[in-house]
Amino acid sequence: MTDYELYEVVYNKAYISATLCLLAVIAFRFRSEIENYFARLGKAKSYVLMAFLLRILPFIVVYIIYGYDAQSDVQIFWKSAQEAAKFKLVYTDFESLYSPFFPYITAIPLFFWDAARAVTLLMIFIELGVLWLTMKTYPDRSSASTLFKGLIYLLLPAPYIFCVLGGQEDIWMWGFACLVVYAWQRKKSDFVLGMITGLGLLATKAFFVLLLPLLLLKLKNKGQFILGNVVVGLPILLILYVFGGTSFLMPIRLAQEPMAVNMWSIVNPLIWDYGITADIKLLNWIGLFVILGIAIWQTLKSKSIDIQQYMPKIWMLIFGVMMVVQIGAYANYIFIFAMPLLFGFNFFKNKTFLILTFIFQSFATVQPSFWFRIGKPFLRFDNFLGAKFAIEYALEMVVFIGVIYWLAKVWKSETK
Repeated sequence: MTDYELYEVVYNKAYISATLCLLAVIAFRFRSEIENYFARLGKAKSYVLMAFLLRILPFIVVYIIYGYDAQSDVQIFWKSAQEAAKFKLVYTDFESLYSPFFPYITAIPLFFWDAARAVTLLMIFIELGVLWLTMKTYPDRSSASTLFKGLIYLLLPAPYIFCVLGGQEDIWMWGFACLVVYAWQRKKSDFVLGMITGLGLLATKAFFVLLLPLLLLKLKNKGQFILGNVVVGLPILLILYVFGGTSFLMPIRLAQEPMAVNMWSIVNPLIWDYGITADIKLLNWIGLFVILGIAIWQTLKSKSIDIQQYMPKIWMLIFGVMMVVQIGAYANYIFIFAMPLLFGFNFFKNKTFLILTFIFQSFATVQPSFWFRIGKPFLRFDNFLGAKFAIEYALEMVVFIGVIYWLAKVWKSETK
């Protein structure tokens, strides 16, 4: 295999990211014309058009016309979904790194099309649904400007690459968080909000649990919120325990591999000899306490703001800080907070923010693929003698600086 063949996916992602950046520049150049067109076409038709051009059409070109096979985690999703489609019990009959409902949700399209690409298509439709919900929950000054913001989101390199080519599911978590805000706007009870977060925990990742204590501190009727979680979650937990014992802890037990980008991957070349990064479980616990500590502190400081303002900021702090301090964090997690970063704050008018965001996201789309192809190294100082490791570390630094930049913006920002 030649070097080009080995790194072909990396090059292709770089080309796609550059193209998306160019399209975003053109979109801003003709913003008035585009918004006028959206206003004439109508919200629903405009959204369908954007969704088709920037998600469905690329899927057709990549997977149907060119016959590209879904890669990365999608293959793992597909295998577990196949087991779930046979009505086997998650964690007991087959392994899963995700919450109990996840393999059964991803199994739904397999009844019509048993292929990894079917799971990718499901991910695309769910992302589009979450984007529509986010646009309704965090609208701009007009329907046309909200649609334009949606267009720019669809042009962001990280969501495009991680969803269309990577079939990543991380945006599901924001979907449930946004649904909490949407329900709150419609004056739903804290019990309903508890049910939504309970479903979010059952359908996404264990990480989603970080949001629960923060909402508990924020809401007035804490008992109703807890009851909503219990009504949804306790029966499922009992079923899993009765049939599989403590196997439901599998996602926590399996998530013990060092990844990049995070502060540990950044500083490891300097501290390798001291063995600080050897105990991954300990570092994960330390990271968890740091995340919750910062998030709880900010929650207590945010008593005066409503949930609509509170959610994007606390979401960014949870997952931005997680990308910094968790040794298992990697660049794909940028997908988790792309929507709240764009829709939940007043950053869209800031040209510097937009330019840097597109740059950082472009690097974030390339780094994971390059990192995997050079053997998923947790770099040491002597690795820098090899050019490919030095390049990978430079990619890590750019992505890490990007996360710190976004966190700093959010920390001192005013939400919408």
